[in-house]
Amino acid sequence: MIFDDRYKIILSACQDLRRRREQLVGPVIAGQILGAVDMNVPSDRLLSHIVAEALLRRVDRELLTGKNIYLQQFEMAQIDLFDVARRLIPQIPQSYAVANQYLAATLRGLETAALLEIGAGKGAQLLALLRLLAAAPGRLQQLRIVALDPVGPCLVEAQAAIEALAPSLPFGVEVRALRVLFERCPLTTLRDAIGGVDGLAINAAFTLHHTTHAPGEQELRTQLLRNLASLKPRVMTLIEPHANHDTEQLTRRVHSCWEHFGTVFDLIDQSEGTPLEKFALKEVFFGREVRDILGTSDVFRCERHEPYESWLLRLTKAGLRPAAGIELSITLPDYCWAIVREGLVRLGYRGVPLIAVFAYRSPEAS
Repeated sequence: MIFDDRYKIILSACQDLRRRREQLVGPVIAGQILGAVDMNVPSDRLLSHIVAEALLRRVDRELLTGKNIYLQQFEMAQIDLFDVARRLIPQIPQSYAVANQYLAATLRGLETAALLEIGAGKGAQLLALLRLLAAAPGRLQQLRIVALDPVGPCLVEAQAAIEALAPSLPFGVEVRALRVLFERCPLTTLRDAIGGVDGLAINAAFTLHHTTHAPGEQELRTQLLRNLASLKPRVMTLIEPHANHDTEQLTRRVHSCWEHFGTVFDLIDQSEGTPLEKFALKEVFFGREVRDILGTSDVFRCERHEPYESWLLRLTKAGLRPAAGIELSITLPDYCWAIVREGLVRLGYRGVPLIAVFAYRSPEAS
């Protein structure tokens, strides 16, 4: 379904955009937009509609307004739709499980430890990690969780859930919440929050691709990783989508969007979600990402996914090295796949990697 005639029409229009032929491009892209969008629209047609709508925002907003699109309405927040995504896309919970296995293997070897959680959200991954450690705590006696997130209500919910679980754990837990964007958080603040412990673990799940930078300043992320490396983590796990959406070349971005989200839409269709859940996830949750990637100025957009190869290079340039291999347990449906390499686990569907899990460490960590 991915590279059909609609893909070729839109990619050709993007090439005309590069030649500054906006007057010719507008009507072509507008022709791919539907008049009504609901859960009866097939995935391939929905994807071309979302991509075309995003591009038309760049070309001619009056044409887009004139389409008068009927869209089935929803009242679910983006963070709540991510809970639906975890149920319908098996690679998402499995990526958390893989990262948690690396984190637990390190933390249970320490008596006192700190975990820096970048992008804590509502704490779902943290709670799963604590339960995993509770089943086999090893030497762990005290864990300090430094939970960082820019969204205050999420932090409050995460802290409350952890503190509710804490009395049943065989080790002590302390939560230090930092309401701040990661890229704006001073290193001194992180060092003070981590405090004096035997060792540090760091986790960033679906977070670092949101770090913002001006066009042409992609190396900011490498510097952020260097900052984390300076904290000397015994393990640092990253979970990131595999896609090339940080490129400034629009045609490459459109191609990657079509491949990545076309594959994701097909995967969602294989799930046991309700028709309404599937449509809401595709149109609202991932549709918002496509509209940000293709329809927002490069200065302001926040969905900047990178291929896993880029993250591997950044981690190496930051001075980090692959963590020691552990015996991983990976459970996916038969129609999905996983490839395990040193410090890297790729989770995919059909021939496309969708999510990468990285496990790296500072060679200076004692």
